[in-house]
Amino acid sequence: MYLARRWFVVGLFLSLCAVARADEHVFHHDHALGTSLDLTVCGTARQAQEVEKVVLGEVERLRRILSTYDPASEISRLSAAPTKCSPELIEVLRACDDWRARSGGAHNTHIGDLIAVWKRAQQTQTLPDEATLATLAAAAARPAWKIDAQNVALLCSTKLSIDSIGKGYIITKAIAAARQEVPGVEGILLNIGGDIGIYSRPDSPRTSLIAIADPFHPQDNAPPLGVVPLANGAISTSAGYERGYDILGRHYSHILDPRTGRPASAVASATVIAPDNLTANALATSLCVLGPEEGLKLVGRTAGAACLLVGADGRQFRSEGFPAMRRAADRAAPAAAANETWPKDFQVSLSITLKAPAGRRRPQRAMVAIWVENDRGQPVRTITVWGNERKYFRELPAWWAFARNKPEMVGAVTRASRPAGRYRVLWDGLDDAGKSLPRGTYQVVIEANREHGRRVIERASIVCGAERASSVIKATVEWEEAQLTYGSKSEQP
Repeated sequence: MYLARRWFVVGLFLSLCAVARADEHVFHHDHALGTSLDLTVCGTARQAQEVEKVVLGEVERLRRILSTYDPASEISRLSAAPTKCSPELIEVLRACDDWRARSGGAHNTHIGDLIAVWKRAQQTQTLPDEATLATLAAAAARPAWKIDAQNVALLCSTKLSIDSIGKGYIITKAIAAARQEVPGVEGILLNIGGDIGIYSRPDSPRTSLIAIADPFHPQDNAPPLGVVPLANGAISTSAGYERGYDILGRHYSHILDPRTGRPASAVASATVIAPDNLTANALATSLCVLGPEEGLKLVGRTAGAACLLVGADGRQFRSEGFPAMRRAADRAAPAAAANETWPKDFQVSLSITLKAPAGRRRPQRAMVAIWVENDRGQPVRTITVWGNERKYFRELPAWWAFARNKPEMVGAVTRASRPAGRYRVLWDGLDDAGKSLPRGTYQVVIEANREHGRRVIERASIVCGAERASSVIKATVEWEEAQLTYGSKSEQP
């Protein structure tokens, strides 16, 4: 979620609806499909609450069918014997076969054994040997199931990996369900882990501005590559910067080339606009494997699709039809004299992982505020806030006490899906007015509250001087131990 203005300065305002004609309601949930879920609804408060209920219900219904991480799900219960399956599972499996053919094998759901090998490689810090990868790649090239009417029989023992297609399918279905149950709603923006579906009513179209995360600076509040307008349809980004395998000091993408068994490396990120999320997600994953030249050809053969590719060397490749990007709103540059106080290119990085609510499968509303205080305990910068609409922010009383009279804006950013609850944010040494602060000791504060949970607040001091420094904010019932690091941008994680 991007929150902006000078006091948030996370990037820019990404509006789904015109405030003059409809109200905007925002809901945030963590641990939905293994990542975060942000929902923006244009309409009345009652419509927004009903849309939220329908969306969460449909996400959970389809999760019980399509989750390969839940041993009780329908797809997990498939066996070698022909089994009658739901129409939804049949539809997704047929889509997997379709995209495997379209991409020439670059998109393949039969790679569970390859994923297991790379996970084991990270544990042992030993790269897989080429013979093993070749054997598993050959096995992945064979059919994994047979579909006969409504019956499915597995033809392999490997764990299936339908994450990209499955999540895209769920997003599109959830928006469709909300439109059917709440036909008068003006607009819906559903963002699950950076994969975004957008609907705006034809007689009252709304254009959203979607930020595209910079793969080389992917922190949640880092400036994006730019923003693109989108009124209806889907946008998805695939990349290896959030997930992957760290082996012998090198990071390998979690996106594997099924044809070779090795992690994809030619593309730093692939962003796709398409009519639906299944198409956008499948294409984005495929493009990371194919590389720019073959990827652009595949996009050209896909009706209604367009893409932006960022190569491993930073070069950008746009397909025909991809909209021109606008720059994100820039902050006012600090005065030269002020720059001398805070070391050039130094910043504070915070990594935080929110915990899943114990014993609850449905994601619960979470509200989190992170801000900086000076050595006198005065708030000087709100780094970010994740939460629902403004009326709920008072449930963060410490932050709300000084922020209540300041405006907020909420929007969306397309990015690689992060692990559930994990966020990374930066503080660049500027205050809420965009002025550089002096070197010194500051406190970083985290306050959280959750539906059916309880409020917690913790803080930690960090010395921001001429040298690197680190600190931790201790764990609570809402988050794991959070890591604070101060240093030059080139040294930040």
